[in-house]
Amino acid sequence: MTGNKLIAKNATMLYIRMFITMAISFYTSRIVLQALGVSDYGIYNVVGGTIVIIDVLVAALGGATSRFLTFALGKNDPENLKKTFSTAAWVHIGLAAAFVVVAETLGLWFINNHLVIPEGRMAAANWVYQAAVVNFAMGITQTPYNASITSHEHMTVFAYIAIINALCKLGIAAFVLIYSGDHLILYSILLMALAILFRIYYRYYCVKHFEECHITKQFDKPLFKEMVAFSSWNMLGSIMLTFKNQGVSILINRFFGTLLNAAAGVALQVQGMLYAFTGNIKVAFNPQIIKSYAMSNFGRVNELIGLGTKFTALVTILTTIPFIFNMDFLMGIWLKEVPQGAVVICQILLFANFFNSFNTFINTAIVASGKIKNLNITLSFFYVAVLIATYLILRFTHSYTWAYLITLVSCPLSTVVYLVLLKRIMNAFSARAFLKKTYLPLFATAFSSLALAWLISKIISSPLFSFLLIATLCTAFVIAVAYYFVFDQNVRDQVKEFVKSKIRRKKQ
Repeated sequence: MTGNKLIAKNATMLYIRMFITMAISFYTSRIVLQALGVSDYGIYNVVGGTIVIIDVLVAALGGATSRFLTFALGKNDPENLKKTFSTAAWVHIGLAAAFVVVAETLGLWFINNHLVIPEGRMAAANWVYQAAVVNFAMGITQTPYNASITSHEHMTVFAYIAIINALCKLGIAAFVLIYSGDHLILYSILLMALAILFRIYYRYYCVKHFEECHITKQFDKPLFKEMVAFSSWNMLGSIMLTFKNQGVSILINRFFGTLLNAAAGVALQVQGMLYAFTGNIKVAFNPQIIKSYAMSNFGRVNELIGLGTKFTALVTILTTIPFIFNMDFLMGIWLKEVPQGAVVICQILLFANFFNSFNTFINTAIVASGKIKNLNITLSFFYVAVLIATYLILRFTHSYTWAYLITLVSCPLSTVVYLVLLKRIMNAFSARAFLKKTYLPLFATAFSSLALAWLISKIISSPLFSFLLIATLCTAFVIAVAYYFVFDQNVRDQVKEFVKSKIRRKKQ
């Protein structure tokens, strides 16, 4: 199967998974908010924030490990692949141990002394925290196994397990709703147990299907040093991103209390669900980019960066615009009680999704090179600056809207950082060509789509009809613009051939 066809197949499987899990997750979230209540839901988000962003952190670690495994696959060296996996496993076991030490000392002290927790709920908050610690520590040790699945491009297993996982979470939410004891404690423990069970299954799958997935004493010391350095720098970026995200959550807690944390939690959940659309594209494209880099096929790397970014940004536009203009209506259907501030925070975060979509595959190319030190140091300073700016905005304006707008403004600035660093690493990459052929056409598409959606929202008074009309017309508009102005002639020819082949099959 050719590279582009494999990308298409894997992306299709991941999208099937996503549509099913998203439908289940939206209903699950409604039940969870009802079962926990707004205040406990806020506690869950601020104290157990590592659970909310655990997928981001584990994905960052998985990206680092996947780089080495995929690079070895690209070099077609089975022995080196075995050494790479064992080395990666020991690195992550060490990182997990270090995390537990810090979490059970400094982290525990901070939770009990500096967070604003409603009276009588500190014990529950500690249960949430301990569940998060166990979940995250095991998630770190799980990373090499998930990275192996990604590197071998076996995306089907992710699709099946994610659907089962979503159904189990729905069952947990329903059980918690009828439980007579402390809902928050039970919910945290059950989610932790579920995560452990599925991680055990992933390990079984990898050991059974991939020859290299056995932890042995065999490892290459130079490779070990390289992986430690790489994982450390990658971990720095992940930790600082966590620090920034949790820092904003804590600042919101200090200025506004747990009720606004609940609003932010709801908004982040919507943002994460919609961002999953682009995450599927990333998972499908990343192995191909890294393997092409390993073979020094930089022309193919450039092609995949541009193509992947276009698909990512266009999917973000299609999934974001109908929600932005009808957020009040949709949240009212989804939740019985919409936390104050959830709508405006969610709208800002959805705009941020679009700007972040330009960074995804530039980052993948930098990771493929292995030269990630400067990237993570620069991003760390960038995250700290965003957090400081957020504090100053809250301190002097006491406006959570302006605080979240800082996050939005920082997104296009981060793209500049990525472009400059990739150009320094890969001379074959042209930042000017990327801006001209990818960034500007996509930005123009997004702006014109927003204008069309705004016009429809002003003409149509019915929220439901407005949502359906915006979704329909904007989808048709974006597809047409993308076909004629965003994609090149080669992609248009492939689309034509695909449509013709489908028509010929139907006639036969």
